Amino acid sequence: MNYSKYSKILSFRHEAIIVAMSLLIVCAKSSLCDENVRLNFIDDIPVMESMKIEPELSFGFDSPSGRIIIVIATSSDSRESIEEFYSEVMPQLGWRIYGKQYHRGEEKFQFISSNNLNGLIWRLSITPLTIP
Repeated sequence: MNYSKYSKILSFRHEAIIVAMSLLIVCAKSSLCDENVRLNFIDDIPVMESMKIEPELSFGFDSPSGRIIIVIATSSDSRESIEEFYSEVMPQLGWRIYGKQYHRGEEKFQFISSNNLNGLIWRLSITPLTIP
């Protein structure tokens, strides 16, 4: 039997399986599942179900220094609840907190907010740790 075609399928889906397993671990270890909070992702960025994504302001691309993903979202949730969400979820996905950002490998994740009339606007981003 020729297994080479199957190995290509498996390697292609390897990343998807890792993400799915991470979600199961997050759900198993997290109080988020006790509250029936749904965990959504845009690229590798977890996004709370209550956040509304602004697709025309969000983008992602690969640069020579690494990938850059920017997601703009609005939310009426409190700043504290969003900070609590990321402080619980990100470490379970392999990110380590350093000050007000998270690091994993050669990347950093940040979430920054500003106020508008309808609530908070959030910029969620994954960028290289260093950009030359």
